[in-house]
Amino acid sequence: MLERRPNYYTKFHCLGGACPDTCCRDWSVVPDEEALAYYAAAPSPLGERIAQNLVTDEDGDVCFRLDEKGLCALLTPDGLCAIQRDWGEGHLCAHCAAYPRFTEEYGCLTETALAVSCPEAARLLRSAPRFTLVETDDGKADQPFEDIDPDFLAMLEQTRAAYLALLSYGPNPIWEKLHILLSCTQVLQDRVDAGNYNGLDVCGGALPDFPLPSCAVRILNLLAGLDPLRPSWPELLKERAKQLSALSPADYAALRMRYEQANPRWERQLSNLACYLLFRHWHKAVNDDALYGRAAFVCAACTALYHLALFQPGEEAALWTRFSREVEHDEDNLAGLIWTLSDPGALPNPM
Repeated sequence: MLERRPNYYTKFHCLGGACPDTCCRDWSVVPDEEALAYYAAAPSPLGERIAQNLVTDEDGDVCFRLDEKGLCALLTPDGLCAIQRDWGEGHLCAHCAAYPRFTEEYGCLTETALAVSCPEAARLLRSAPRFTLVETDDGKADQPFEDIDPDFLAMLEQTRAAYLALLSYGPNPIWEKLHILLSCTQVLQDRVDAGNYNGLDVCGGALPDFPLPSCAVRILNLLAGLDPLRPSWPELLKERAKQLSALSPADYAALRMRYEQANPRWERQLSNLACYLLFRHWHKAVNDDALYGRAAFVCAACTALYHLALFQPGEEAALWTRFSREVEHDEDNLAGLIWTLSDPGALPNPM
C-alpha cells in the first residue's frame, strides 16, 4: 500500500493558546464513543464540567456545547482545551486529536495532509519552497476498495501527478497554469463521461497572465451565496466584489503591481495552494466523476484568495484559513460549489 503526505507535514505543531484563530470555535464536535466512555470517568472537577457541556444536537448526536460566541464551552481563557490542559492530550476525542490532519483512504492508497483551516498549517503551506509529496510503499499489492474502479483511480493518479508537476514546477505563470488545468480537464471530463479512462497529456499555449476582474467578482459573489459559518465572511466577499467592480483597468493593474512587488513569493504561495487543493480533492471524484468541477474549484479558490489579498496584503494565511473553514469543512457548501462549477459557463476563461 502506498502512503503519501506533503513534505512539510511533520513540521506541524499546534500553537495552543498562541493560535490566532482557535479551532475550538464554530464547529460542534461529536466525540467518539470511546471518548464518551472515559469522559464519564474523568477526574473531578473536570468530569463535572464535561458532563455539563455535553448536549444533543438536532441530529441526535452528543456534542460539546458552544457558547454565545460560538466557542467550545471547554475552551479556557488561556486558549487551551480544559481536557488537554487538565487531563492530558491523550484524552482528547478522536476529532480534536486528529485536527488539522485529515486522511483519505482508497484501499490501495492512503493520503494524509494538513487542512489550511488551521492557521499554522496555512503558514507551513505558504512558506514551503514548493509543494512536494513524500511517499512510502510497504510493498503489498493492495487493491482499491470494491466500489472504486481501478482504471478510474489509475487515471486520477496519472492526471493529478501531471497537474501537480505543472503547478509546482512548470515555467508558465500561475494564471496560465490554472487555465491549462481547466482546459485539459474539460477534455478529460468528456472522456470520463464517455467511459474512457485513458490519461491526458497536459499541454496549452500562452494566455493572458492575469484573471479578468469580472471573473473574480463573479467568484466572490458565488462564494458569498454559500451558507456562512460566520456572517462576517459573506460580508467581506460582497464588499471586495464591490470594490473590484469599481476599479478602472489602470487602477486594477496598479493594485496588482503594488501587491506583487510587496510580496515577491505570491506566485509560489498561490501555486502551493493550488497543489494542496488538488491533492486534497482530486481523487474524491471516485464518488461522483466530477473532475471538471474540482479543477474549476481549484481555479476559483486561487482567484478569489488572490483578489482578497490585494486588499489585505500580509493577511493571506488568515484568508486561506477562513476560506477553508467556510468551504472545505462544510460538505454542503463544497458539494454545491463543485456542482455549480461543473458547468463550464460558470467560470469563463481566461482565468
